[in-house]
Amino acid sequence: MEERTIHSKYLFNDLQLPAGYSSPIIIGYDIKTPENIGNIIRLADNVACHKVLFVTEKNDIRESKIKKTAASSFKSINWKFCSAKEFYKEIPDDFSLVAIETSSDSENIYSSQLPTKIALIVGNEIAGISNELLDKCEKIVHIPIFGQNTSLNVSHSLAIAIFEWQRRMTK
Repeated sequence: MEERTIHSKYLFNDLQLPAGYSSPIIIGYDIKTPENIGNIIRLADNVACHKVLFVTEKNDIRESKIKKTAASSFKSINWKFCSAKEFYKEIPDDFSLVAIETSSDSENIYSSQLPTKIALIVGNEIAGISNELLDKCEKIVHIPIFGQNTSLNVSHSLAIAIFEWQRRMTK
């Protein structure tokens, strides 16, 4: 029996983006935990993200902690910190802002129509996404949860949403 190679860099060296695949944009709104920022950068790399924007008014997060969690993705993804006013200029006009947030007007992500050109927004670990920003989104989606704990870690929420979007884009 031939020995199995399990590391993805050996399996997917020549992987090309599918025809019509529009690399997404990820926006982290007021994310405070460096581990979550690193995880978001790493997820962005997994889906060939166009860019990642971390919207914050104050950036005092230690880059070394972000780098440790992001691993090799730290330098392979286009990411930056920016203010709330600056980030809107970073989103191309043909991209749709879609928030991942549970609210009275959110749709179940599994039955919602998701745009091809998407800018997915995840919010602060405690407060979520501000109503002001939610009002500017084309769509708000939530991930259905049936257990006693009704919240997900921000990077887990993003992983579920971004891979659901990718699954649909690569059918």
